[in-house]
Amino acid sequence: MTITVELPPEIEERFLARANALGISVGAYVQEYLTGSSQPGMERPRLSVEEVNRLLDEAADLIPAGVPPLSDEAMSRESIYTREDEW
Repeated sequence: MTITVELPPEIEERFLARANALGISVGAYVQEYLTGSSQPGMERPRLSVEEVNRLLDEAADLIPAGVPPLSDEAMSRESIYTREDEW
C-alpha cells in the first residue's frame, strides 16, 4: 500500500538524517519506524566518550559547594547490601 503524508520540515529532516546515518532509504526507515520492527525512532543516540565526560562534568558542577564526598565506607558493598537482601 502506498500512503502519502505531508510532514513538517523538521520531522522530514530528522527522518532523512536518521536514514542517512543508518545507510538505508528514507522509505525503509519510515516503514521500520511505523511497524516498530526495530524501533528506530526510539533509539537513543550513542554518546562519544568526550560527550559522556562533558555531561558528567556538567552534572558535577551542579553539586552545591561545600557538600562533602561520600566516604569509602558509605560506598562499600557491605553498607549497600544488608542481610535482608539475602532473604
